Amino acid sequence: MYILEEHTKELKEISETTFSEHGLKERYDLQEWIDKNPEILAKELGDEEELLIIQKEFSGFDKTNERLDLLALDKNGNLVIIENKLDDSGKDVTWQALKYVSYCSALTKDEIISIYQEYLKNKNLEDDAENNILEHLGVDYININISNSQRIILVSREFRPEVTSTVLWLRSKGVDIQCIKFIPYKFQDKIIIDIDKIIPVPEIEEFTVKLSIKDTDEKKTSTVKKHSEKIYTEYWSQLLRNSSNYNFNLYSNRTTSNASWISAGSGISHVMYNLVLLKNEMRVELYINRKSSSENKKIFNFLYEQKNIIEDKFGKPLIWERLEHRRASRISYSTNQFNRDDFDNWDNAIEWHIKEMKKFEAAVKDSLDQVKNKIKIRNELSN
Repeated sequence: MYILEEHTKELKEISETTFSEHGLKERYDLQEWIDKNPEILAKELGDEEELLIIQKEFSGFDKTNERLDLLALDKNGNLVIIENKLDDSGKDVTWQALKYVSYCSALTKDEIISIYQEYLKNKNLEDDAENNILEHLGVDYININISNSQRIILVSREFRPEVTSTVLWLRSKGVDIQCIKFIPYKFQDKIIIDIDKIIPVPEIEEFTVKLSIKDTDEKKTSTVKKHSEKIYTEYWSQLLRNSSNYNFNLYSNRTTSNASWISAGSGISHVMYNLVLLKNEMRVELYINRKSSSENKKIFNFLYEQKNIIEDKFGKPLIWERLEHRRASRISYSTNQFNRDDFDNWDNAIEWHIKEMKKFEAAVKDSLDQVKNKIKIRNELSN
């Protein structure tokens, strides 16, 4: 790795080092970095990835005292086992991780919620685990750790050939496993860490464990999911058909959705106007979810500075959620006066959605245009 000395037009080499050479530890440093900043892994996994850490040093397995480093949920509700090794992967890390996957594959939805609630309690956070998981998944029902969907992430400065060979073989068999390197470099009095995914990840294939209780739970959840998807498809289809009656064109280019929300662009990439339909709540919202967490917070902060102006235009107070521990931020207005399954009242619910979104879009549009101009100027300067 090199650093550019701009005034001399020279490249100076930065020396690779080791974590142990600087007194850094696997448990107290590497593990804590990932726990506090899971987005550093998400960037290597892909733009759409976002991990929710739900436990660390987890040892709640039957008849064994073994403990895994970090346990997370991805956006699809899959459990992610993260196993960390500091400078050297060792030769047994794949076997170790596979054991943890076998243990975790039997965890039920309620057990996972309980595990996460304990994690939040240990961090002195008063958040509700179930609500956080729903928010993370972007749904109004929890459908997690289904069948053999577990994933493995191995983290180390260096991976031994026997480890990468085993990982590649597991990958060829459909196991969702990947290796990510954390490589430290010494530069003056600082440690610079380069993070690099060295092995791509395929889908995980079936891996059988005793799951009789969990299988029953999955079948029930699957039925609920299909029912909900049918309801959402019908509701959004009806809303899109009715939009012209209200001179509402924001979603005119959209087809229906089987999710609990439907999105329309704001003119800024990954900043979306969402209509949200939950079982006992409806929302209109601006969802700020660009690739960079820091940029999302800057956009939110800019809009929050104009809170009084925006709310005066809207005519009512809004809900401002910076979402400190997540990549995205959100501004919304909601109601609990409608029930998703009250089909006879859908016309009134749709009218509420459309009228409130028209007012909401008009209230934030001028402020968003200012954000758009700032982004445009920044991009022009960078080019």
